[in-house]
Amino acid sequence: MFFAPLIPIYYIIFFSIIFIIVLAISQYLKIKNLILRLLTFLIFLVFMSNPQIEKKNTEFYKDLVIVVSDLTESIIETKKDKEVLSVLKSLNEQIDSLNNMATINITLSNSKEAKSSDEIEVKTLLFKKINKLINNLNINHLSGVIVITDGQIHDFNNFNKLLSEIPIHYVLVGEQNEKDRILTTKNVPEYAVLGKENLISINIKDNTNKKKIKTSIYLDDKLVDTKFFSPNKNYNYTLPILHLDKNILEIKTEESSSEISTLNNSKIFEINGIQDKLKVMLISGEPNMGLRNLRNILNSDPNIELLHFTILRPPTKRDLTPVKELSLIPFPTQELFAVDISKFNLIIFDQYGLQGILPSKYLDNISRFVISGGALLDITGKKYLTKDSLINSPIKQILPTSPIEYFNKDKFRPKLTKVGKRHPITNKLNENYINNPWGNWEGFTKSKLISGKALLHHNDAPLLVVDNIGKGRVAQILSDQTWIWQKSLNNKGPLIELLRNTIQWLLKNPKMEENFISYSKEFDLIKIRLNSLSSGDIVTNITTPSNKSFSLALKDNGNGIFEGEFKSEEAGKFKIAFDNQIKNFIINNLDNREIKEIISTDNIIKRYINENNSYTKNFNIVWNNSSPPKVVKIYNNKILGGKNWIGVLEKNIAKIDEKSKKNLFNWYIIFLSLVILIFLSWYKEGKN
Repeated sequence: MFFAPLIPIYYIIFFSIIFIIVLAISQYLKIKNLILRLLTFLIFLVFMSNPQIEKKNTEFYKDLVIVVSDLTESIIETKKDKEVLSVLKSLNEQIDSLNNMATINITLSNSKEAKSSDEIEVKTLLFKKINKLINNLNINHLSGVIVITDGQIHDFNNFNKLLSEIPIHYVLVGEQNEKDRILTTKNVPEYAVLGKENLISINIKDNTNKKKIKTSIYLDDKLVDTKFFSPNKNYNYTLPILHLDKNILEIKTEESSSEISTLNNSKIFEINGIQDKLKVMLISGEPNMGLRNLRNILNSDPNIELLHFTILRPPTKRDLTPVKELSLIPFPTQELFAVDISKFNLIIFDQYGLQGILPSKYLDNISRFVISGGALLDITGKKYLTKDSLINSPIKQILPTSPIEYFNKDKFRPKLTKVGKRHPITNKLNENYINNPWGNWEGFTKSKLISGKALLHHNDAPLLVVDNIGKGRVAQILSDQTWIWQKSLNNKGPLIELLRNTIQWLLKNPKMEENFISYSKEFDLIKIRLNSLSSGDIVTNITTPSNKSFSLALKDNGNGIFEGEFKSEEAGKFKIAFDNQIKNFIINNLDNREIKEIISTDNIIKRYINENNSYTKNFNIVWNNSSPPKVVKIYNNKILGGKNWIGVLEKNIAKIDEKSKKNLFNWYIIFLSLVILIFLSWYKEGKN
């Protein structure tokens, strides 16, 4: 009770003193009706003092229980999701039936968002999810955490110490001692050198009691090897890389009828085949202005090993120097063109004429070198019209053009052919020259196209020709004045790009291939990009990792590049089929622990308990078995639960919603009492 005076307190004190004095005088004078006056003043004093009482409305916060449902891939793929949902329903019903308790439900899943995040693995991130929730909760209201899971939890490192006083129960679904076979690999390279030993480690974790497990190795869908491995042992396997660019490696173990899932019996990788060093031999028939460009391009590539010879004396110059000594060092023809020719990847003839240095048999070796898989670049001009031309040698059989008795000395501007506008060598040459047209060349050998594709031309006469010969490749540049493109005082041209792209095409750089496929992924959107000489849209057929097929149109952007996109949340090997070709590519091939670690187990939780005793005294593990555990209120966390029951703390934290003030007396009654007493006093005194 408290007072809220209607008038200032000093007035009440003043009136009280006056009343006491008057009362004393009245008593001394023996005035009648003293009791009535005393009672009247007391009631008046109470009225002026205004006594009040405060009323509090008290309620209790609900105790909160977080219930987490693990519906990640390890649960879904083993068909334990129904059991999880059944346990969830039972626990929610039980908690709702408890007095002053409520549930907060969380679902764990390997969603599209999670697979597209910065995580390098697909895994169960339990505490990351819980931490996000409790940041917005008053931890004092939390009575417990219940996790319905298979025990495959991968982020105990995110355990929040705020939870160390809260009961945390793990209700495990599935069966104890489940059987499974898991293929694991280590040291699978992203890049592998062709012709060199590339070792990977293979281990098959198995508890199905199989002594030897058949394992098949596939490259680009072709079976290349079969091995029998003992389980739970590490094996080094020599990886066979077949070709440059992307090699799709698949390793599969035989299935067991007793294992819980076969999804982790195989693994797939994308390995880029590369060459250690590409050997290039450049033979210059004479010093010339364009030689520096060639050397700079070749030397700027760290993957190219260049061997360069220059013939210093032109054939027209009379000199007593023997032909074999026309270079700075003795020309090792026998070693280069008979013994070691197969070690080279590309031979370049720059303004070379038959000068007696290379006998016919060695030129024939060069032809066979190309047909068997090598490459030849011939940069020629006036020499192509002379008797010393390579057209008059055994190399003729692999050259794509034949010279016409004419050499144009006038300036001219080269143009892309219809094919050149789409070929990977030349389709991007115009990109930096849209507002600045190409400059001029000042000479070329007019030739007849015999085979291959002309990419540059002038008045239908080919200037750059490429051709596939057997397993190898040939290119011809039919001008010895291309260097002017780089040195022009007026408009220049993309000489460096042209030479570099031509050389890379000859060296079989996959990105320079006509049917090269690239791809990218943004969340669930997969974009496909294809090089092709075809025109018009290309209709392809896409096969997903789950073996679903659909058609996808790739739109022609006009320069030999076709683009298309589709949506898919799947990860693994996709196939794209077009023009009787099938290309494989892998999307989002993360280290999927959800598939690799798929059995129900309490070992992971127990291991964390043993390693972190101070934070895990509140941990409790219960197997679901035949029926969900019972939820019971507990009053401390000394005993968290039993074999078939789990406990949640009763907190009963009070809250005061509001305070209200109420007058102690009814003022209408007090006022009426005052009036009556004053009237009685007046009446009695008047009567007397």
